Amino acid sequence: MIQKLFKHVLLADDDLDDCEFFSDVFKTSFPEVKLTVSNDGNILINLLEAPPIPQADLIFLDLNMPVLSGPECLEKIRGSLELNKHIVVVFSTSSNPYDIKKMYSLGANYFITKPSDYNHLSKLIGKAMSLVSLNGGEQPAFENFYIKI
Repeated sequence: MIQKLFKHVLLADDDLDDCEFFSDVFKTSFPEVKLTVSNDGNILINLLEAPPIPQADLIFLDLNMPVLSGPECLEKIRGSLELNKHIVVVFSTSSNPYDIKKMYSLGANYFITKPSDYNHLSKLIGKAMSLVSLNGGEQPAFENFYIKI
């Protein structure tokens, strides 16, 4: 069901191991969803702005990246008439309440702390995709913003 709702997902993360881990989950759990990986925030923004504008159904965005950080990317996405409808799930090693509140205030749709376990990651990604499909991409109330399993 999720595969039919999501055709293209973008991951912006500079940690190559995390990218490979994330990609493995997609190949196994969501094989019909195209995954595009960007290793820094500037590349993500260039990808989103390049013609034709990618019809990404969902963006997973790391907080700490070179060139443009996650918060800087999110500010650019939310400040752009062409990009502000993109659904953004923060995907970070942080579980710091300050980071969670900041990303909520900047307009992220959800926040996930990166797990180290493959099955946990698969469940978190699946839950994020389900929540996005259920609420139509609207930002939830803050108490539902941080996704946990």
